[in-house]
Amino acid sequence: MSIAGKLFRKGWSVDDYRRSIDLMMQVWERWMPWIAPPVLIGLGSVCRRHLTDPRHGLFAILEGLEGHLPDGAHVHCFGVKGQALSRVKMYPWVASVDSMAADFAARVKARQAGISNTIAHRAAEMNRWMAAASRRAAPATGDQFRLGFNH
Repeated sequence: MSIAGKLFRKGWSVDDYRRSIDLMMQVWERWMPWIAPPVLIGLGSVCRRHLTDPRHGLFAILEGLEGHLPDGAHVHCFGVKGQALSRVKMYPWVASVDSMAADFAARVKARQAGISNTIAHRAAEMNRWMAAASRRAAPATGDQFRLGFNH
């Protein structure tokens, strides 16, 4: 495989992310105790992935990183689909997520309606998306939160 092929795949599989964490920790360990270990690690963007792909999907990545993160570290996931929130909330080490889905939806809806994609239109779409996301992320009857055996 060419160098370009390897660079394109970087951050695409669980092994890529684990390697990145290992390299990051080598730097941190070299400078401890002068600097604290990482407390928040960015993961993403995962927006263009199928959620359930067994190798590259968001859930495969999250499950593959469990137990491989530095003690006390949490993850911020960039580009999480709204429908993933009901499952992502089960990972206690996922601190936060973001998504551009509302802004994308606002652009599409404005174009289809033949209207300008104004700040007011975008804000209304963001409010709609956030209301739905909040319902998905809220604890619900029957939720099976993951147990942390490594702590």
